[in-house]
Amino acid sequence: MRRKTIGRVGGEAVLADVRTLSGAMLRQLFLGQCLVLALHLAWMPTWLAAIALLVAGYRYLQLRRRQRRAGVLLRLAGVGALTGGLWLHYGTLGQMESMIGLLLGVYLLKLLETHTRRDGRVVVAIGLVATTVAFLHDQGIPMAAGGLVVLAWLVHSLVWLSGGDARRAWRESAWLLIFSAPLMLMLFAVFPRLGPLWNLPQADRASTGLTDEIAPGDIAQLSRSDARAFRASFDGLEPAPAERYWRVYTLSDFDGERWRRTNPERLAATLDRPLGEFVVEGRRSPWLDEAPRFEAELLLEPDSRPWRPSLGAALATDEPQRFLADGTLEGTSPLASRSLLRTSSTGRAPANPDPAGSAWHAMLPAEGNPRTRELAERLWRESGGEPRAFLGAVLARFGEAPFRYTLSPPRLTSADRVDEFLFESRAGYCTHFASSLAVLSRAVGLPSRVVAGFLGGERHPDGHFTIRDYDAHAWVEVWLDGAWQRIDPTAAIAPERIEEGPQAVSDGREAFLADAPFSALRMREVGWVNRLRLDWERMEYRWQRGVIGYQREARNDLMARVTARLYALWDWLVELAPGRGVLGGVLGLLMAAGTAAGVAALVRLAWRRHCEARDEALRIRRLQHWLARRGLGQLPGESPSAHLRRAADEAGDAGPALRACAHHLERLRYAAMEQKERRERSRQLARRVAEVRSRLRRRLRRLPRRKGGGAGAGGVAS
Repeated sequence: MRRKTIGRVGGEAVLADVRTLSGAMLRQLFLGQCLVLALHLAWMPTWLAAIALLVAGYRYLQLRRRQRRAGVLLRLAGVGALTGGLWLHYGTLGQMESMIGLLLGVYLLKLLETHTRRDGRVVVAIGLVATTVAFLHDQGIPMAAGGLVVLAWLVHSLVWLSGGDARRAWRESAWLLIFSAPLMLMLFAVFPRLGPLWNLPQADRASTGLTDEIAPGDIAQLSRSDARAFRASFDGLEPAPAERYWRVYTLSDFDGERWRRTNPERLAATLDRPLGEFVVEGRRSPWLDEAPRFEAELLLEPDSRPWRPSLGAALATDEPQRFLADGTLEGTSPLASRSLLRTSSTGRAPANPDPAGSAWHAMLPAEGNPRTRELAERLWRESGGEPRAFLGAVLARFGEAPFRYTLSPPRLTSADRVDEFLFESRAGYCTHFASSLAVLSRAVGLPSRVVAGFLGGERHPDGHFTIRDYDAHAWVEVWLDGAWQRIDPTAAIAPERIEEGPQAVSDGREAFLADAPFSALRMREVGWVNRLRLDWERMEYRWQRGVIGYQREARNDLMARVTARLYALWDWLVELAPGRGVLGGVLGLLMAAGTAAGVAALVRLAWRRHCEARDEALRIRRLQHWLARRGLGQLPGESPSAHLRRAADEAGDAGPALRACAHHLERLRYAAMEQKERRERSRQLARRVAEVRSRLRRRLRRLPRRKGGGAGAGGVAS
């Protein structure tokens, strides 16, 4: 193994052998890995942390006990164990989550074969990629803050690996980040948002616990969760609490136990009808032609399913969507990240008839639930065959004892579950009552369907609403008087659920937020805690809407405002003098002259770099002149290489770069080499010259100038 030798250059210790990593640098790389892994651990397998500890422990023992480096078999075994673990955890290696896990695992295992500074730079580069990938999980404020911390650490590692000590590397890293911040902000403001060039397969991830089939009791489980489904803000009129019915999808297929959604493709195939009768893609619904009542902007959570909520029947959206004839709004693709969607809607059930027909929405299994059918026929006779009177009788029956609304309904186990609920348990959640009402309606020939979605939402002081899993709800739509009418049996038995939300239901209250024991929502009654929660959620909402949701329209508005301000400034300058035309001409000439000077400077710089790229002697001669102006001039009779090596002794952390310049110059001037190697060597010389200028710019200004030190006449001819 090549030894490390430490020399004193310019009063500072530098690593003479730049190839071997020190223990401090390995520790720096390991801590960087820990920081990157911390960004992912909430979404990745926790055993990845064990891999990081095992690799770090092995390298520690290797350095302390002088053990052999990790061989090929050990590294292959590590990669094989990583791949097998991810396959067992996810069941596949083709999904985005498993691919991210593979990237993180390789990043951690790379430390086994990291022995040189080049290897260290590769580790840092992989870390930068892994940091970027973390934003596929989440783009919230904590992730952004964590990403900045990790970025600063990795940049510091990269600067340290290029030479010098750790303390100076922190200062240079800070300058790099400060100088790059304006460029980052400018690119964020003006650079267009490009769509993905390809899509990675993702694991099923739902922003809500709703599924495309429900049975009595299913939605009751969602009251145990405080997971956020989506957020909404309104332009103009806001819905009253009793109007906040967010439709997600309809269920019209009942098998005696469960209600299922039938997608348009399957429905068209079953009924042997054109698909265009059931779904149309566009920005406006072709089935509804009425004035919108509510204009809402939705901030949607990532979801592997294409459903989009709407307040009542959706009329139009700002982006192309799939409008279904049953009033459902679907996206053209799943959401891989949070997204903004503007919608206009009616706030009511859709008025248009469903192309599937009345018979489809009145179907029941040939057998099952006999007592429910008998009850429906009796109530129908008692109401005189009048649909509204029949529905009123059913709702009145639900509102009487012993029926009760509970967040912890008993489990239904029989084959005739509607019978069991109506005549035995008589305790249920919204799905129990909605399913029973729909079956009773169909039993007497009234077309009906179950609608799954959300009811309510928490209104924040700034006016936006947060809708969570526990707001999930189910109700019924019945075809009456030539339109679908919303009938919610929950309003008959638990009106407090409609007005105040599920937290107002007293029966079974212990089930509310049972799966979120540490949720801040449990402390709503504690004033200061609730204010902190609301302030954080308001700030996070503004971040997601203004930063993550910064799209084409916002960029265009910003550029339009900036342009308008510039025009206003120009008009103000022109109005300062009586001779507006003269002042305008002078300002125009000044701007033209400045533009021409800038273009000329750029052309001159480009020509200079072109000449230096073709002649390394010219590049070194200009570097010597630059050093001479800063007190490190060439002595009489001194060759360029000797000049650079002597200057390196006083150059501090720029010494290695100056020596490398001398070495590259000698190789280019005297060594025989292929054209490809010569081009690469010339590029390395250019990088080293730039490094010398960067490192000495601040340091050498404070050095005393040599008397008589000049560029010398020797040039670079040697």
